[in-house]
Amino acid sequence: LFCLSSLRPTAFALETKMGDYSDPYFEGDEYVLRTYKFDYAKVTKFSNDVMWASACLPPCCFPCSAVEALCFGAANNRDSSNAMHLALTRDGIRFVYDKHPSSCRFTMCDIGRTSKTVPFDKLTDCDVQEPAGTAVCCCVDNVLTAVTVDTASGREMVLRGLKDPFAFKSDVWGMKRGDGLSGVPDSVVATSMTRMEAKPKDVGGSWFAGGSAAGGPGMR
Repeated sequence: LFCLSSLRPTAFALETKMGDYSDPYFEGDEYVLRTYKFDYAKVTKFSNDVMWASACLPPCCFPCSAVEALCFGAANNRDSSNAMHLALTRDGIRFVYDKHPSSCRFTMCDIGRTSKTVPFDKLTDCDVQEPAGTAVCCCVDNVLTAVTVDTASGREMVLRGLKDPFAFKSDVWGMKRGDGLSGVPDSVVATSMTRMEAKPKDVGGSWFAGGSAAGGPGMR
C-alpha cells in the first residue's frame, strides 16, 4: 500500500505534463513529435473585443457589416480560433489552419484548410513577443503573446495566443541544435547545425575525406 500510494503523485504529474501538449487533431500522425495548444478562449475574446470596438468607430454601422458582426461575428471568431493547430514534426514546425465557417456561415463561405511547415534547417530565428500597448485606437488591450518564426527569406509565421510560448520556443531551438525533445524518444533529427559539427576537421588545407594533405587521391 505504501508503494502504490507513493507512485500516485508521479503518475499524476506525468499525465498532467503530457496533457499540456495534447492536441487530438494530430492523433495518429507518426511524424508528429509534440503538439502545442492555443488559448482558444483568450484568442476568441480578444477577437470579439476588437470586432466590437472596430464596429463603434467611424465609418461605422454599415448595414451588412453590422448584421454580420451581430449575428455571426462571435461564432466566426470562435471557429477561427479553434481552427489553429501547431506541432513539431520530424520535418519542422507545422502550423495548420483547419477548415471552418466564415462570413454568413453558409457552406459557400467556408475557409479551406491550409498547412505550412518551416524546416528546422531553414530556421534563422524563433522568438517571443510579449503583449504591450493597445489595439483599435487604445480601446482594447493587447493580451496575446506572439511567437515569430523567421527564415532567411523573411517572416514565415506569427503564432498568437499559445498557452506556453516559451516552452515552444525552447523546444524549437532544441530541435534546431539536434538535442531533440525531452521525454520524446527518437526525436533527434539531423539539421544543418548537427551536420556541420559532424564534418571532419580541416587539417593542412584539405578535408580528410578520402584524400591527404600531401596530394593523395583527393587532391590535384
